[in-house]
Amino acid sequence: MNRRDAIKRTTLLLGGTLSASAILGVMSGCQPEPVLNWTPTFFTTEEGNIVEQMAERILPRTDTPGATDAGVHTFIDAMMSGYYEEKDKLAFREALAKVDADAKAEHGKAFTKLTAAQQDGLLKKYDTEAYGATAGDDHFFKTMKELTILGFCTSEVGATEFLKYDPVPGDYKGCIPYSEVGSAWAT
Repeated sequence: MNRRDAIKRTTLLLGGTLSASAILGVMSGCQPEPVLNWTPTFFTTEEGNIVEQMAERILPRTDTPGATDAGVHTFIDAMMSGYYEEKDKLAFREALAKVDADAKAEHGKAFTKLTAAQQDGLLKKYDTEAYGATAGDDHFFKTMKELTILGFCTSEVGATEFLKYDPVPGDYKGCIPYSEVGSAWAT
């Protein structure tokens, strides 16, 4: 699957829209890479851990790999670092601080220390805010979901195990009689 196909499929998953920054990043070669001891380049370590856990709650591991398996958090870090405008970077960072503050206000713990169910509860709240009737276009959760899905679908794991991309579909039969083929493609 080439990058254009991945972007088209991801755009369909996201309802037909992708930000210019997201398209620019993918077309420039930005792709997720699963790593064990990841050190963020844009985010602080705590922000990176929040992003990693949020992405995993958006696309959790089931019978297919999850966002962390695909390295989506590294993709989001690289995208923010290299392709988003300063105002968008600042807004995203402020939103991550709000996520942690909301977690502490509701549960008395940092977001990264919450149970999966508690994290899901917060993310559902953000999803309702982002996509509800009164939602604006600039809610951070739209960006988070967009980058999570884009990063997952353009990763090797996402493309091969989730999207079921087969680089060589079917058998190649190089020498077959014309009578088996039928008419030519252009008649």
